[in-house]
Amino acid sequence: MTTLSSFKKTETKVWSVSELVGIVKRSLENQYREVSVVGEVSSFKAWRSGHWYFDLKDAQALLPAVMFKQLCSRVRFEVKDGMQVIVTGRVSIYAPQSKIQIIVDNIEPVGVGALALAFEQLKKKLEQEGLFAEKNKKILPIFPLRVGIITSPQGAVVRDMLRILALRMPQVHVLIVPVRVQGQGAALEISDAIRLLDQKGNCDVMIVGRGGGSLEDLWAFNEEIVARAIFACQTPIVSAVGHETDFTIADFVADLRCATPTHAAQTVVPLFSDILSTLYLRKNQLYRQTKALLTKHHLKLEKTSRRIKEPRVLLFQLMQRIDDNAMRLERALVKQCQNLKNRTRLCQARLAALSPLAVLSRGYALLYRLDENGERKIVSKLEQARIKESLTVQLSDGVLDVTVENLRG
Repeated sequence: MTTLSSFKKTETKVWSVSELVGIVKRSLENQYREVSVVGEVSSFKAWRSGHWYFDLKDAQALLPAVMFKQLCSRVRFEVKDGMQVIVTGRVSIYAPQSKIQIIVDNIEPVGVGALALAFEQLKKKLEQEGLFAEKNKKILPIFPLRVGIITSPQGAVVRDMLRILALRMPQVHVLIVPVRVQGQGAALEISDAIRLLDQKGNCDVMIVGRGGGSLEDLWAFNEEIVARAIFACQTPIVSAVGHETDFTIADFVADLRCATPTHAAQTVVPLFSDILSTLYLRKNQLYRQTKALLTKHHLKLEKTSRRIKEPRVLLFQLMQRIDDNAMRLERALVKQCQNLKNRTRLCQARLAALSPLAVLSRGYALLYRLDENGERKIVSKLEQARIKESLTVQLSDGVLDVTVENLRG
């Protein structure tokens, strides 16, 4: 096997490019099988293949890095340009470009844990999308008849919730969907259970939760797939994960967050004895209010009935009013007709005064000729007449047909 040391001893040998690059590659990979490097992420790219390519840099140098798909899926946080990280991997050379690079097996943020950073990144992202908005929160029913529980079937958590639900409201029906609440695949089981109960369970309210644990133990409830399943659910959801001091992404998206699963069971159903006491109190209140209302309306009815007149009297008054209105209308019509007659006579007198016949009766005559259309053409001037022309003279009591013999001006 050729090594870098043998290369130094045989300086006179002529090497091909691939041979030289291969020697350097093997030497680096043998010497730096596992190294940890701190630097700033730059030029980060996630390819369609699922692999990540980026550069690690500081003030003096830049080191290309690659992380392959199967390892990328294990990274909880979102890698971005400008982020200070510590990567662990092995140094290698990419032969086609003779480029030194580090093949990354693990990546951690500097100054904060990977889970804590992933939590804050996802929280900020979902908050900006409105998944935490108060306007999207659904109101829990006051008297649920069917409660769905999504949790681990083992442990004291589910037993405590069932015990509390039975004590507070024995009539409520409980439907449990057992799921893993931590470890690989737990988030997918929880999100699938939420969708199943929402579509098939006919539940009035759902509880999603588990007992306390470390951030790693509770991580299934910080997964984006669970958060989006809760947000899309049409059934009101109560999140009850861990202890009072534990907060998860599911708590922010859920319609209500309870400090513990026990608290959630106490919250979703009322105490049956309290319901009976409330119903008895409301019954007495309703009886008193109804009695007072009936008394009030009875007195109002009596008062109103005294003001109402006997129906026959009202009928006679209406008939008398009709007769009065008829008489007024008759007189108005007579007066109107007389006014019209007077105006007609006046108009006739004015027309008679303006009529040409009235002028003829005072000794005047009207001279005219008939044109080819049979229409009258008045002859009012000497120049309009011609010798031997036949004209017509209109008198007050008839007409004369005349012939013009002479024109004298």
